[in-house]
Amino acid sequence: MSTLAELPPELARSRPATVLRQSLERGRLPHAILLQGASLEGLEAICLAFSGELLKSDNPQRHPDFFSIRPANKMRQINAEGTRAMIRDIQHSSNQGGRKVAAIYEADRMNTAAANAFLKTLEEPPADTTIFLISTRPYDLLPTIRSRCVNLRLPLELDRVSEPDWQQWLSDYTEWLEMLHAGHAARGGAAECVMAAYGLVTRFSGILQTMSSEAWKEYKTSLPEGLTDEQVTALESGYFKGLRARLLAEIETQTRHYAVKRSDDIPSTKLAQAVAALEKSAGLLELNFNEAAAMEAFLLQSLRLWSRGA
Repeated sequence: MSTLAELPPELARSRPATVLRQSLERGRLPHAILLQGASLEGLEAICLAFSGELLKSDNPQRHPDFFSIRPANKMRQINAEGTRAMIRDIQHSSNQGGRKVAAIYEADRMNTAAANAFLKTLEEPPADTTIFLISTRPYDLLPTIRSRCVNLRLPLELDRVSEPDWQQWLSDYTEWLEMLHAGHAARGGAAECVMAAYGLVTRFSGILQTMSSEAWKEYKTSLPEGLTDEQVTALESGYFKGLRARLLAEIETQTRHYAVKRSDDIPSTKLAQAVAALEKSAGLLELNFNEAAAMEAFLLQSLRLWSRGA
């Protein structure tokens, strides 16, 4: 079931939902809306709630005037063939004489040919059609696509992971930074700092695997019928990578908070270097680098960076 009334309160109060609700009330809904944020579930929930409102249906994914496309195959791409098929569908007249809605899930996964084909549709949008683009990596989209959409972002606080084990990890990571900055490694405690770092690495991998497995089982139950095995496989991979990206973003936020708290004696260059090290590790993960190895590289570089005198 997907209705505005069933949106979780925090999503219903969010800026994307508020802007869309006001646009609906004024009868001035944009033809193309880019919903962006770190939480794929939250973005999809908003998309489906407003799709249901537009189509006057509590189950828009089964409505004959709802069209969608998702990544498929091992490359997790949205290809030109599937994109053109969706474009043909929304160019036709409505099946029930009302509006049409199209949803492009993980729109940043469109390959070049698909993106160029879709761009032409944005330049000359079909009548009585609303297109939702959902993306956790909006800057991987063509700038010309982003510029032709109304961009709505979920606030960062709605993307935070509240899992207790993860919150404890962040707390222990902050204590580890404190230990390094206090000069513990320089006073003969280097071995203890290194062992603590490897403990964080091991726990990070375990938390990620457990959270992604449990969350995917729940998320999978909400998927529409008729998806191919390739689409489901691509979705599972994307879900895992999306959760991993959220955890890395929270590590960056925690690092920034620590540096701000210690701003009197931590140069801004150290913070910039720490963030750069984390971004490098995140980049390696996108190339299918092992999570534990990437996190190990980041923490060991942090050890050298944050220790007093580094």
